[in-house]
Amino acid sequence: MNFLDVARGAYVRSPPAVRRLLAPMLALAPTRVKFGATYRSWRSRIAMAAEDPVYAGQFHLAALRALLQKAHAGSPFYRESIDQALGPGFDLSTLGLADLRRLPVLSKDIVRTAGTAALAVPIAQLDEAAGNGSSTDKPFRFYLDKDRSAREMAFVYHVWSRIGYDEDTARVCFRGFSLDATGKRLHEWDPALRELRLSVFPMTVDDADAYLDLIDARGITYFYGYPSAIELFCRHMRVLDRVPKRPVKGMMMISETVHPHQREIIRSVLGSVPLSCFYGLSEKVLFAEETPGAPGSYEFNPLYGLAELVDAAGELVTETGKEGRLVGTGFLSTGMPFIRYDTGDSARLVELPNEANGQRLRVEAVMPRRNVDYLVTADGGRVVTTHLVPDGPAFFDGIEELQFYQDQPGEALIRYIPTAGAAPACAARLVETLVNRTNGRIRFCLKAVDRIAAGRGGKRALINQQLDMSRY
Repeated sequence: MNFLDVARGAYVRSPPAVRRLLAPMLALAPTRVKFGATYRSWRSRIAMAAEDPVYAGQFHLAALRALLQKAHAGSPFYRESIDQALGPGFDLSTLGLADLRRLPVLSKDIVRTAGTAALAVPIAQLDEAAGNGSSTDKPFRFYLDKDRSAREMAFVYHVWSRIGYDEDTARVCFRGFSLDATGKRLHEWDPALRELRLSVFPMTVDDADAYLDLIDARGITYFYGYPSAIELFCRHMRVLDRVPKRPVKGMMMISETVHPHQREIIRSVLGSVPLSCFYGLSEKVLFAEETPGAPGSYEFNPLYGLAELVDAAGELVTETGKEGRLVGTGFLSTGMPFIRYDTGDSARLVELPNEANGQRLRVEAVMPRRNVDYLVTADGGRVVTTHLVPDGPAFFDGIEELQFYQDQPGEALIRYIPTAGAAPACAARLVETLVNRTNGRIRFCLKAVDRIAAGRGGKRALINQQLDMSRY
């Protein structure tokens, strides 16, 4: 384990006060030192795999074999599972991709119950982490390699590099409620990461005006953060009739689905800014980047993990256009192996992994389990966001923010913040548009509010769904 790789990750995950203390010193270090040899070697591998499907396939298979050998040697839980599925004495150095499907798909509850028996290395070599819980899913604690950050950054920066962003370029960060315990700090500059951090909750029009001053003062041309926060910032810019002095060159979207109407709002304010979107998991099991020129379509990186799409019976989905659950076997962090781990997220098949595409599963319509993206009609049908909200920015005229709240099928409450001086007719027009788009299958009610409910870290879900989704 590389000490510097551990230290880099520890800095990123350290409390704000610690980062503020260390940042000025780290800012003086050359980029090659800050990111390190591990990062550079992984960037090279990822780039090579992108150009050479044979290399990608070979690396993919070797990583799978190494993972199962490590799991069998170090984890009592996985040793029993592998022996039961493949037979005692199976030579894991000869494992094929098809052999993996003989192992069971593991739910979060199974891994949670296994506990430390699932670890393949001593617990002292790992960081404890936790995934997001929900009303039906209690928080999930797991363990990650301490030195994972350099490898993780290599995948992320590879995706970002496609829109011109690199390690020396400054960015503005739209994520998080506030930057200190009092909630009074609205912005801070991290010289080590060259990142201007902005509080996104609640982010008023006046905040946006001040943020534009900060962006202009540093000449920042790349945005990074939650799509919902960046969308709101763009709406505020439209109210202010102001944009950054230097043209925005690109946006790196994280943690949330990017809806078509958000892309259109960004385009209407800033022009055709390239967006860089990727799919990842807290457990570091799978990593996929959005396919250039195909919004909403994602391709999984075979060096990061092995992605499968399975149906309700756990069988592989092989028919293009069919929906299934995403199952992952992760190669990035292996101290606590995740082998055929059911992410709970769903997607539709575009293309199966094969030799020609370097073992890259391609999917579309990725739907995270924790982010319900549809309303339920009175007859139990679904109306998804892409069909609910028009792409055109005119839909939001007079509305600063909105959120759908549902706790009864066929009924939805629209909580909205009106733009200063907006006429009541703007909200009424909103309801009329939605009733027409849902063919009257949902009754909408309006409620003007001062603030929209946000989730963990300041994320703003478009739909606050309170129904038991297992019934629909």
